[in-house]
Amino acid sequence: MPPQIQGLESDDVISLKRSDSSESALPAEPDSSKQQLPSTSRQNNGQYTVEEVARHNKKDDAWLIYNNQVLDITKWISHHPGGEQTIYRFAGMDATDELRAFHDDWVLEKKLPHLVIGTVVDAPAPSQLVQDFRELGEHFDKLGYFHVSPWFYVQKVMFVMSLFGCVLWLVLKEESVAAHMLGAVVLGIFWQQFAFVGHDCGHMSARTHARDHIDVHNLGALVTFFNGISVAWWKATHNVHHAMPNTVDCDPDIAHLPVFALHKKMFEGLFNKYHGRVMEFDWAARNIFVPYQHYWYYPIMAFARWNLYIQSVLFLSNSNDGHKGRSMLDLMALLGFFCWMPTLALQLPSWVEVVAFVLLSHAVAGLLNVQITLSHFSQPIFDSPDKEGVAKYGGDFFTRNVISSLDVACPTYLDWFHGGLQFQTLHHCYPRIGRQHLRKTEPLIASLCKKHSLPYSSKPFWDCNVDIVETLKSAALDARKWSPLIYESMCAQG
Repeated sequence: MPPQIQGLESDDVISLKRSDSSESALPAEPDSSKQQLPSTSRQNNGQYTVEEVARHNKKDDAWLIYNNQVLDITKWISHHPGGEQTIYRFAGMDATDELRAFHDDWVLEKKLPHLVIGTVVDAPAPSQLVQDFRELGEHFDKLGYFHVSPWFYVQKVMFVMSLFGCVLWLVLKEESVAAHMLGAVVLGIFWQQFAFVGHDCGHMSARTHARDHIDVHNLGALVTFFNGISVAWWKATHNVHHAMPNTVDCDPDIAHLPVFALHKKMFEGLFNKYHGRVMEFDWAARNIFVPYQHYWYYPIMAFARWNLYIQSVLFLSNSNDGHKGRSMLDLMALLGFFCWMPTLALQLPSWVEVVAFVLLSHAVAGLLNVQITLSHFSQPIFDSPDKEGVAKYGGDFFTRNVISSLDVACPTYLDWFHGGLQFQTLHHCYPRIGRQHLRKTEPLIASLCKKHSLPYSSKPFWDCNVDIVETLKSAALDARKWSPLIYESMCAQG
């Protein structure tokens, strides 16, 4: 039976209760269609209960369940290419769907066996909803949708690099102010489009064959060089976002204090597990930004790229989340960006044009920030996974990603503009599907959501913008009523 979902209003924190039905409590039947990982651990014959596995939920003592097998990931966490937190946050849990969403079966069969220490003897059967979503993923795999035609990305790269060529021509060969400002606009579009290609490669969805190896290490450095945003930083944050989207204290993509607060729980000085610190609802948040955040939204999006530079530098300057091996190359690429970008701008004849060129190009690139936030800001926020009786991160992998995602309904001729982000629900449930196949697979996931009464959402681009402004406005009005004195009195005992 599908999980019960209550309170889907956008301004509510969603709490998905675990099903107590006898159906979900039955032991799982062995699935002959799935190849079991051979156990090569020191405890080949170990048998554990779900409760026993759940106790191993610390970073220095971390187990998880994959396909009814128990994995000890304690020593692997710091080496996980997708970042420490992406896997550590599922310690003590069944992470079968999370692992399969981001990896091919052959990768898991090759990498995981040495981590196996036993099996789970009382694993609950997956719900019908989870079974159906898994079967749909297998159907996509058989159709070859996790791979793309080489010609598809040849065209994409040619288009993107032609944009950069136009920028160089307009800046270096033309003399009019209008041509230079047009160059700034084209540069902003180049950054947006190149980010889409980098996004696809980072998700391993730009391959032509199942065993194609995308060299994220070097390709990521290339994207960093042209875009100025660390791909290592992006993977560390983006993978966590995909694994636990819109979880109030875990998802870094909704943690934007002091400028934005999407729900009144964020007014409480919430401890953010990704950042490892309290996100204070401080004086600036209370008096300048959050009460008027629906007015600030688009201006901040126009300047948001500067914050991404800062986040990239901070990430690469510190001990970072499982990406140590690629940090030096990424850092060199980032330094390369900060060489070519100012050099290009300084070719303009006056300081006024230089400043205008830089600000306009970054404002246009801010379209990407709007597109990213449109997909989730107006959707429900899930409660803290530490709250008793609440399913962690909003329920099973598929439920949480459907509820937290918003698709943008657009004509085919605008697919280039949205870069695949318009099919956010499908992308979140099956992040390795090639962009080339997203449009033809979207009706299938919409139909499956309807079958299980999951609130699949798709709206025109304009309506998505209206929704996000209304969401921010609603939280802004709550912020105007909020007082630290009221909050302290609510927390007082006695």
